[in-house]
Amino acid sequence: MTGQLVNLLGDWMQQTAQAWVVWEMTHRATALGIVGFLSQIPFFIFGPWVGVFADRFNKRTILLVTQILAAILAVILALLIQTHQLQLWHIYVLAFLLGTVTAFNVTAEQAFIGDIAGAGNIHQAITLNNTVNQLTRLTGPALAGWLIASIGTAPAFWFNAASVVVSVICILMIRSKRAPATKTAGGLQQFKEGLTFLKSQQLLRLIILFALIQTFFGMSIVQLLPAFASITLNGDARTLGSLMGAAGAGALIGLVFVLPFVQQIKKACMAIAGAVIWAGLWYILFSFSRSLPLAMLCQFMASLGAANVITMSLGLAQELTPIAMRARILSTLMMIIFGLQPAASYLVSRGADKIGISDMMMVNGTVMVIVPVLLLALPQLRKLNVKAKVPLAVSRWWH
Repeated sequence: MTGQLVNLLGDWMQQTAQAWVVWEMTHRATALGIVGFLSQIPFFIFGPWVGVFADRFNKRTILLVTQILAAILAVILALLIQTHQLQLWHIYVLAFLLGTVTAFNVTAEQAFIGDIAGAGNIHQAITLNNTVNQLTRLTGPALAGWLIASIGTAPAFWFNAASVVVSVICILMIRSKRAPATKTAGGLQQFKEGLTFLKSQQLLRLIILFALIQTFFGMSIVQLLPAFASITLNGDARTLGSLMGAAGAGALIGLVFVLPFVQQIKKACMAIAGAVIWAGLWYILFSFSRSLPLAMLCQFMASLGAANVITMSLGLAQELTPIAMRARILSTLMMIIFGLQPAASYLVSRGADKIGISDMMMVNGTVMVIVPVLLLALPQLRKLNVKAKVPLAVSRWWH
């Protein structure tokens, strides 16, 4: 967790700096969407194989290799900026490469956490890991915004590269017992089995649909924050950092204080749909905001619901799935939910260039309100229920 704290702080700083660099170079929301597309499409391309890869090879070694590769990519970006040779296509290529590295890193990381925590502590370890993620999401963008406005963008990338050194040292200090290798089906075969199981599970399909609405329309709004901070709020990198930090604070408070109460709602579909609607309403208000305090409040309040949607969806997916199918269903769920995110990033950013940033955000928020309401109006869907308690199981990269 020490390594995670430093490393994730660097990750959030780099994400913020990269988005601001792209916006400063192009002043086009479409360019931000393309970077988001290239960063996320590797999760879809390599989705059927990353889990199998992590099972077949030493997770500790995978983490070391992926961390070092991520540091090299950060150094390349920093050098290109400092030597004034950075071009947009450089960022596109490096975004895709980093997304590929991250796809393999995240899968191995989640499994590695379970290995070192032990079977009896998995939920606590995952919760702690997610809390660290939200803490760094709160502080990283704000720190990056201050650095960019004060001394430039390159230091954010240098910090991320340096943070990897701390992470690597922490990983090297850990001595975990490697689980014996098991024969597993190919990635595509596992994916097909997961889809077959989903066809027979109406509640699980509905949960995935709600999560998909949140990721497709809610997360794509994050791609537009640099443009919103610059054009709508007439701000700078500090403004962007404040908006992203407010969203991180909302997600953290939502997971720590709001989620335990939401989990007490007997009808899981109502709880998840309510969280989507809550986030959508605040995104609509966010589209009308023209002052930083109101915009930060909207981001904070929207994230209270958004974080709970993904957390509850992933937790319920595990609860509703037999142990023998759990890994495959989670892998399938991730591909469905996050596999469409690259398309969302591009389409929403193109729409922002056509109709305006605020109007596009209002459209997204409106969809997040109307679609869940229409779905819940169907009597057969309102009757779906799950009585068991939902475990806290979240992925690091849901944001």
